[in-house]
Amino acid sequence: MEIEERTSLILTIVFSIILLGGIFYLGYFFGQKKVKTLEICPPSLLESKMLGNWRVTAKGKIKEIIDQNLILTSNGEDLRIFVAENTVIQMVDLEKGKIREVKLEEVKVGSEAEIQLTIKPEEKLLVAQVIILPF
Repeated sequence: MEIEERTSLILTIVFSIILLGGIFYLGYFFGQKKVKTLEICPPSLLESKMLGNWRVTAKGKIKEIIDQNLILTSNGEDLRIFVAENTVIQMVDLEKGKIREVKLEEVKVGSEAEIQLTIKPEEKLLVAQVIILPF
C-alpha cells in the first residue's frame, strides 16, 4: 500500500508541475505577443518618421491675424496657422462660379475659411497651402 501511495503522490506532483509549467508558458507566450504588437504600432502617428508631412483641411472662422499667422477658431478650439509666401488665398463665389486670388492683407477677421494645410510634426507647425474664403 505504501508504494502505491508514494507513486500516486509523485505522479500528482509531476502532473501539477507540468500543468503549472504549461500555464506559465502560455501566459508568457501571449504576453510576448502583446508587447510585440505594441512595438509595431507607433505611440502617436504624429511622431512617426515614416509618414512625413500630413495634409489636412481645417474649417472655421478667422479669429485673428498676426503677421504671417492667422488664428482659426471652431467649436471652442483655436489653431495657429502659418501663411507662407506661396500660400494661395482665394475668394470663391459659389453662386456665380467666380474665383479670385487675394493677398493676406485683404482677408478679414471673422470670415469663414476652409484651409488646406500641411502639418509639419518635427517643427510643430501648421502651414497653409490654400485658403478658401467665401465672397
